[in-house]
Amino acid sequence: MRHGVKRHIPNDAVAITRARHAELMTAESAGGRIVASPKAGKPMIEWPADTITTSRALLLARIKRETARRIDAVSPAWRQLDDLREPSEGAARVSAIDAIRQASNAIETQLGDFESDEVYSFAIVDNPHWPIFEEYD
Repeated sequence: MRHGVKRHIPNDAVAITRARHAELMTAESAGGRIVASPKAGKPMIEWPADTITTSRALLLARIKRETARRIDAVSPAWRQLDDLREPSEGAARVSAIDAIRQASNAIETQLGDFESDEVYSFAIVDNPHWPIFEEYD
């Protein structure tokens, strides 16, 4: 009869190191699934086929959020509406917003150039395509 923690371990379980266990937990939290290898039954990670596609979609959403944040720093929505009525100072802000949108489009295009693990280290906030505006940053 098993007692304590051991009673929750299946009879066909295989021993793994603490380091391997940590690797498996990290991979599982990143979207992988722990499965038994077909030959030895040792735990391994099975990655969903759409992991890269999903990661790109998440990055695209982050790019859109960063774009919105930068635009809001230049001119919040209420000010943009005022700028439509009074284009004097608004013209500079509208020009800045256009530059941010162009940068966003260029950054989104970069996503198509990446393969596998490169998408996980993709720079969004620090991307060199973003224009620099001393008066808004």
